[in-house]
Amino acid sequence: MKELQDQETNSKELQQKVDSLTDALAAKVQEMEALMQALDAEEAEMEDLANKVGGLENELQQKNKDLENLEASRAKALKKLSVTVSKFDELHYLSESLLSEVEKLQSQLQERDGEISFLRQEVTRCTNDALAVTEMSKKRSSDEIHDLFSWLDTLISRVQVHDIASDDPKSHLVNEYKEVLQKKILDLISELENLRGVAKNSDVLLQEERSKVEELAQKEQYLKNSLREKESQLVMLQGAGDSAEAIKATSEIMEVEPMANKWAVPGTIAPQVRSLRKTNNDQVAIAIDMDDSNDRMEDDDDDKAHGFKSLTTSKIVPRFTRPVSDMVDGLWVSCDRALMRQPALRLGVIIYWAVLHALLATFVV
Repeated sequence: MKELQDQETNSKELQQKVDSLTDALAAKVQEMEALMQALDAEEAEMEDLANKVGGLENELQQKNKDLENLEASRAKALKKLSVTVSKFDELHYLSESLLSEVEKLQSQLQERDGEISFLRQEVTRCTNDALAVTEMSKKRSSDEIHDLFSWLDTLISRVQVHDIASDDPKSHLVNEYKEVLQKKILDLISELENLRGVAKNSDVLLQEERSKVEELAQKEQYLKNSLREKESQLVMLQGAGDSAEAIKATSEIMEVEPMANKWAVPGTIAPQVRSLRKTNNDQVAIAIDMDDSNDRMEDDDDDKAHGFKSLTTSKIVPRFTRPVSDMVDGLWVSCDRALMRQPALRLGVIIYWAVLHALLATFVV
């Protein structure tokens, strides 16, 4: 009986163990099912993560391409800006040379005007002298011819009267008078020829003076035309110089830092973009042959860019002071650029700052 009781107790214990093992097995089976479900969820999550990683890699490649395009466009813009600056210097030098040439042409034109006025006066004087000489010679020749004819008439009348009155043996005097008369006539003819030669010479001189005056007038017209052309070129060059100076003063070039340590942590995208001092109104950016791919660069990365911001963006300065704040921003940017381009000016500002603070310290102490 005791053995039966012991066996019964043993069987009960074994039954209890079997039940406990069955419960444990059912719990393990449930746990395995839960683990399988968790494993399926993890596999789905891993697939999602793999897809996300692929998308991020594609986005990374696109950003690298955009960065390369931006670098290429930046190099082109810098090259064109340097060419523009060099051309501006050449235009400035050319405008100065044109100004000096215009001044020389103006002085030459004034000298030519003086010479032309003097030659005109000389021409008028020579013309008046020639006319006066011609009139005097004509008047004198006409008077002499009239006197000659009157003398001949009186002489002929005397000779005729003397021949009719008496046959004087002194008729040889008539031949002498005739010879004297022929000599005087020849002298008058030679004098008339001389007067004609003088008149011709005066006419030739007058024509030469007129040709000189016409030549000087043509030179004057040529100088005036060249002066007008130089002035028009100077105006064009001054306009080009002003536009180039405005471009040089207000240009804004986006600079991109070289990506030395790209993507230090995988899966993070943080392009480092640095812009040169952006202003609101008085600073204008130059868009020189920018690629179409740059249009895809959105403005959402402004919070990542370490750029210049206007005073109106702060909460301290009110909105109605925008013109004054823009003027202050423009002065700040121009001073900053001057300090960036001139190391001596930076050194002078540092020395001035140190001396000023030293003086303030001495006065306070």
